[in-house]
Amino acid sequence: MDEMAGRLEAVRKEEGLSQEAFATRLGISRGAYQHYSKGGREIPSSVLDSLLREFEVDPYWMLRGDDEKGGTKIERQLVANATTVALTLRDSYEQLGITRDLEKMIAATQFSCFHLFEKRKPLSEGDLKVVQNLAET
Repeated sequence: MDEMAGRLEAVRKEEGLSQEAFATRLGISRGAYQHYSKGGREIPSSVLDSLLREFEVDPYWMLRGDDEKGGTKIERQLVANATTVALTLRDSYEQLGITRDLEKMIAATQFSCFHLFEKRKPLSEGDLKVVQNLAET
């Protein structure tokens, strides 16, 4: 089982849900959940979005896991940059009279940055929808 699959299974167990109930909350079939939880398939961004909405699971944690040392120097800088971008966006929105939840905006920005960092390619349409959902109030 890969690390991300293990984190998915850990969330399910922490919630005390059966595979069927957990899959239903995520909007996927039990079979799909089993593939994801065993590392047989990559967990798509739509499931990461559902994990955030349904269980408040940080997509960055799902992708990278906890690192007591706080990640590499590059990763720490990426977090700092993503947070700065989110704060700048929030300030710009406020000037326009648009209110956004700061934590959600930071989560969306960090997810976007780390997704790009991991894949080293542009976000897909599905990825952009996840980011939009993460940033919505």
